[in-house]
Amino acid sequence: MKSSVSRSVAAGVLLVGVALIVWTAVDEPDDELSVAGPVGTPPVTSLAAPAEASQTTAAVAAAPPESVTSTTAAPVPTTTTEAPEPIPVLGTAFSLSKLDGWLNTEATSLEEIRASNEITVVQFWTFGCRNCKKTLDALAQLHADFRDRGVEVVGVHSPEFGYEANVDNIIEASAELGVVWPIALDTTKYNFHVWQEGPTGYWPRVYIIDSENQIRFDRRGDGAHTYRELYATVERLLAEA
Repeated sequence: MKSSVSRSVAAGVLLVGVALIVWTAVDEPDDELSVAGPVGTPPVTSLAAPAEASQTTAAVAAAPPESVTSTTAAPVPTTTTEAPEPIPVLGTAFSLSKLDGWLNTEATSLEEIRASNEITVVQFWTFGCRNCKKTLDALAQLHADFRDRGVEVVGVHSPEFGYEANVDNIIEASAELGVVWPIALDTTKYNFHVWQEGPTGYWPRVYIIDSENQIRFDRRGDGAHTYRELYATVERLLAEA
């Protein structure tokens, strides 16, 4: 009898426990589906978009419209080379007359020398003239550079003082000064005055005579620029020949 009662009590307790468990499971809220909001507001279902999607949308909105680069070609500089002024013709050259002879050549006239060359450089000088001596290095350079190209230098020696008229003195001084080109002995200064019209003649004075016996250059004095110009003019006349 006791056993029967005990079993009945145990079965009743078990039923009560099962009933409590079922009630608790049905009445408990589901935390995985909603988040509690403030008091008095309905539950909010979480529909938040992924963070990466938000950033992509913002980047698209902030992106500037495609820029258009306009490229303008820089102007190409144009260079114009002006032709140099033609070398003027200053007149017809005189001959060399009434000479006392020649040194450093077998020629007997200016015409003979000119006929064998494209260009003849004629300088009036005297060995005692300090200004004349300053020009000899430039003439020596010109003679060395262009002698084989049809250029000859002729020094017309017109003495200023008596001792400069002595032929032996001229030969000695010319050797010392390195004058190896033909020398015309204008002892009386006849040609010195014919070529330099007017009351004044100059030591030194230099001319360029072309193959047609035309004067293409005429300068007086010993300036370095004069002899640089002389050299350049000879070079240009040869190029144009």
